[in-house]
Amino acid sequence: MQLNSRKLTNYLSLPLISLILISCNSGGGSNTPTSSSTPVSYSAFNCPGTNNVSFPGVSGVRGIEGSSNNTVYITGVYVQYGSPHAFLYQGPVLGGGVCNQFNFPSDVNAGRTVTSTSLYGPDNNGVGNVIVVGSYTTLESGPITQQGLLYQGAADGSTILGYKTLDPSILSPGEAVINTIGHSTMGGIVVGNYDTALLEGIAFIYNINTQQYYPLVKPSSSASLTAYGIWYNGGTSYTIAGGYSVVDQGGVDAGFITDWDSSTQKLSNFTTLNYNNSPLNLVGTHFEGITTDDAGGYNLAADWQYNGQAGSFPSFAHISRNSAGGFTESSTQWTSFAYYPGASWTSANTVYKNYVLGLFQMGTPTMDYGYVATIPQ
Repeated sequence: MQLNSRKLTNYLSLPLISLILISCNSGGGSNTPTSSSTPVSYSAFNCPGTNNVSFPGVSGVRGIEGSSNNTVYITGVYVQYGSPHAFLYQGPVLGGGVCNQFNFPSDVNAGRTVTSTSLYGPDNNGVGNVIVVGSYTTLESGPITQQGLLYQGAADGSTILGYKTLDPSILSPGEAVINTIGHSTMGGIVVGNYDTALLEGIAFIYNINTQQYYPLVKPSSSASLTAYGIWYNGGTSYTIAGGYSVVDQGGVDAGFITDWDSSTQKLSNFTTLNYNNSPLNLVGTHFEGITTDDAGGYNLAADWQYNGQAGSFPSFAHISRNSAGGFTESSTQWTSFAYYPGASWTSANTVYKNYVLGLFQMGTPTMDYGYVATIPQ
């Protein structure tokens, strides 16, 4: 069993009533665990200010600097007039803000006809400006080959010259790089992934200011590694979260958290974390997002899965630093949840403070909807 290492996977190729926003695995199941003793509360997420909108899927979140009342940027996809579009939401985390559509620009002279745009992670870039990462597809490269996306400009997506293609091919010389996705950005650094014909799930780090790409490689061997979340600690210190496949466990995904220094490009404190501190032969785990707990530790959004069974489940994890400055797996606190009764599946795609955002499915035929879960502190 291996969790799928994509949040958004070529949603244009799927029926509109099918999954638009995918986090790790699109499975469901009647054995969805819930924490009935933990009063998690939920709010449906939508994109106000647009017409004929349905299926708003959430992929990333970041607090807006200088704002109050938990005002955030949220990225994702909505469907309008039967077609999916990328959006950036601005407003309170529980709703009531505005959504703006983002479209990577086509360029006839460059032979680029853009067919879809997906946004994953937002960040602040001065008052009224943002940095956003994600991916786009083109008619020329086909619907299943994603190109990495970086946007710097006005928060309404109107800065046409602010769109740039992320291309980490320098990290795999002589190989065709495909399916590049920028997953998260903060403090001038981007983390993401790409595939080659020989290997899936290669993680990269991109320094926006120096335009340099760096590999993110687990200290010991793994079949693949994906980086989905980054938090800027200040100075040259960053903390990154994601997942990697464990070779000696048949490719099962294990979650990880690690520090990275932008001056030395070195990893430290690389720590494997698994749902509920369970052994890898029982469950697999993948982290989708990371945020500070404002006390030196971190809150993480995670999806996990029973080995040998279909379906993934969401969870909220909290971890503190130990006396040596690293992380201790056994000290991680896990809160499992699922959207209200009637939902057949729930994903945890991103996290802000004690809020987890993602997707839930329900209805016949099955429909996908965005949600915000408030985890008790």
